[in-house]
Amino acid sequence: MTFAPPPITRSLLAWVLGTAVAVTPAAWAQTAAPGAKPAAPAAAKPDNKPTTRSTSIPARGLFNGDQLSESTKRQLTDLMLDAIGSRIELALLVPTGPWKIDGAGQGDTQLNTARLQALRRFLTDRGVDPNKVFVESRIDEKIASPRLDVQLVTTPAAD
Repeated sequence: MTFAPPPITRSLLAWVLGTAVAVTPAAWAQTAAPGAKPAAPAAAKPDNKPTTRSTSIPARGLFNGDQLSESTKRQLTDLMLDAIGSRIELALLVPTGPWKIDGAGQGDTQLNTARLQALRRFLTDRGVDPNKVFVESRIDEKIASPRLDVQLVTTPAAD
């Protein structure tokens, strides 16, 4: 007798990632709806070219104090879900626009070490190697609204 685990839905997977539990590509492959025939495995890429996955998050609502807001966690979780089955070679946090970095207050546009650490911790708690998380500042007063761009450079995982 073979035991078939229940299908994993996107919301269940988001919850699992939110609790920092790793999900293997084999488990992710079983996301078909109940009663659906399993999909044929995707053809392997003939090369291991890196792929960049990214999201851009406006500064307003990015943080609650020095912690990530729930909407930010959802956006980062969606980005991580998109990278399942791949090896993350680089995670780049790119503050872009007119951020305040002088430490004066905790407004929406204030960027400090504790806030950057919260972003780094979120990624590393979900399996990204801490040595592969970098911050590249593109702070520019000429850009109208500050935002945070998060980029994941991935390659196909060798199973």
